[in-house]
Amino acid sequence: MSKPLVSIAMATWNGARYLRQQLDTLYRQTWQNLEVVVSDDASTDGTGEVLAEYATSRGLHYSVNPIRLGLVQNFARAISLCRGELIALSDQDDLWKPHKIETLASKLGEFTLIYCSPLEMLTTGGQVVLDTATRHVAEFARRCGTGSPTRCLMAENWVVSHTVLFRRELVRHALPIPAHQPFHDGWLALVASTLGGIRYLDESLQIYRQHPESLTYIRPHQRRGARRALAAALDGSFRGEWRRHCEFHTARLQDAAALPRLGDDDRAFLAELLAYYGSGLRRGHHWHGFRSGRRIAPFMATLSHRRRRWRFALRALLGGI
Repeated sequence: MSKPLVSIAMATWNGARYLRQQLDTLYRQTWQNLEVVVSDDASTDGTGEVLAEYATSRGLHYSVNPIRLGLVQNFARAISLCRGELIALSDQDDLWKPHKIETLASKLGEFTLIYCSPLEMLTTGGQVVLDTATRHVAEFARRCGTGSPTRCLMAENWVVSHTVLFRRELVRHALPIPAHQPFHDGWLALVASTLGGIRYLDESLQIYRQHPESLTYIRPHQRRGARRALAAALDGSFRGEWRRHCEFHTARLQDAAALPRLGDDDRAFLAELLAYYGSGLRRGHHWHGFRSGRRIAPFMATLSHRRRRWRFALRALLGGI
């Protein structure tokens, strides 16, 4: 029995520095029946030349956007160009292990989407380490990340793009990705959870490359500590930041409300989420937002500690001051 075609969808933008290394790991996969499909987001650094080289030597398929679409819509375009029965997502600068596609495809079972551990990371110094900052997210995935965790995915995404493989049927239900969605992986996982469900595989099959040029790189000064949060509350900037945060999530959740396969329990939970973020759109103390926050917090991957759950709920109570 022949193996189905697997398409690897890659979105590139000014990624020439590491692109060859990643493409080489894709073409060294033990799964032979595959195609690599790239959507380039109007790169200016030589990425196009690398893609043209691999198109000639390895049969890579690529398309260049005339104007920048941004990360989410660029990935959506790459996915739309794929022909495979199964589709995997690839960043432009990681390193895949040779058996990645083989493993994910063999473990997919009856699920719509499968994803694996994202913890292995290549530091700027060239060392492969475990990303301890996100270990609690992997622990959450072990507990809650298989099946139909729709409420958890509406609350917060923890499915990482470069760990994902899914069935082609998902494309019909998930594309086009709504404009308010901040992450393509979160939207794909959410929609998949309403179809045949998702499966977490507790195995690292790729190495995430951390470097300052990456679109997903978080610099240390971007992580707000308790002291900076207190200063923001005292100088009045918290109110404006909180309102923008709530506007953003309200729009994101309204997209989710349009999904046709949400069950009654999912829609009730969605109402809780909208009540929580709606508290930031009006002035005053909002006890209903606080209560919603307490009910929502256990469904969020990044709120494993009790203190974080209380802080999450208190934002809704105090944000309208």
